[in-house]
Amino acid sequence: PPIFSQTLYEARVPEDAPVGASVLQVTAADADEGTNADIRYRLEGGDGGGSGAGDGAGSLPFEVDPESG
Repeated sequence: PPIFSQTLYEARVPEDAPVGASVLQVTAADADEGTNADIRYRLEGGDGGGSGAGDGAGSLPFEVDPESG
């Protein structure tokens, strides 16, 4: 399984941060080779109950780039 570079990620968002501003970047690595080592990132949980990855399933106020974290 992928291993994240940190166990816990925390960030604060300034009240005046513009929409679309980068808040945090997470990183993970996978020991597999080739396409099995590709990692896709997504948000889950929270009060929105869905993904923030642009699928429209939830109401999380954040989005994550699925390729860069």
